[in-house]
Amino acid sequence: MKLKRGKTYQGLFLSDVHYLLDKRIKPHHHKELFRLLDRLARRKIKFVTICLGGDIIENWFFDGVEMIQRNEKRFSKLFDRLDAIGASGGRKIYIVGNHDTTAFTMKLHRDVERRLLQRGWEIAEQASGDGWTAIHGHQGQYNRLTWALNVFGLRLLHLMGLLSPRAFRFAERFYDSHLNRQDPATPEEELHFYRKLSRISRQRDRILICGHTHTPLCLPELRLLNSGDWLEHRSFLLQKKRRFYGVRIAANREWQELFHLDYKPDSQEGHGEEEV
Repeated sequence: MKLKRGKTYQGLFLSDVHYLLDKRIKPHHHKELFRLLDRLARRKIKFVTICLGGDIIENWFFDGVEMIQRNEKRFSKLFDRLDAIGASGGRKIYIVGNHDTTAFTMKLHRDVERRLLQRGWEIAEQASGDGWTAIHGHQGQYNRLTWALNVFGLRLLHLMGLLSPRAFRFAERFYDSHLNRQDPATPEEELHFYRKLSRISRQRDRILICGHTHTPLCLPELRLLNSGDWLEHRSFLLQKKRRFYGVRIAANREWQELFHLDYKPDSQEGHGEEEV
């Protein structure tokens, strides 16, 4: 699919970038994301709404905040590019995901929050726009008690991760096997998870946009879209008028449409095709 040079579109939705994640530990596609944002800026393409759907800065296993504090350019490297494609008078929204913070309050670190507010970003656990509502999605797995228990366990595992990448991988496997509540693995678990998320978000007749599970998908029966991630899938969502597109950057750097879903206030079904 193509976007026209110099045109302003309704929305761009990204999640699960895990920026500043050490590539020696886990592969990612951050360079491809920067190329995408640079390409949009060169073509003077703007978005009325830019919504970052959580897990943008990796601060769960690694201290991304400390990296930003040591080197301001690390923060600017991503957010200068995002700011460049925001339409004048539009919205820039940062939704807090579970990997964005290890604070027991579930709040962003004050230094990250300050930098975002200075650039005109809204910070929220959930946000809504014309026909959509967005939430990261970890709320379907964690409440405040299980969040606190996981953060306590993670802080112990951080100490192991400081020793070496091998120690980190062992710590991560231990966490996933014994502490983490796993992502939905079967179609039945998936439906149960997203129905719970729909209730938590008070979705009503709006399209629910989320991330967290890293899998780009469209569930028309739930009016739900998952934007995927930038570790494996290189995927994101675009809004053009009242149609939402799931897009993936293929290995040859071509844009591949995965699915689309129309927002219809009269509760008629949109059209969607799931892709994993």
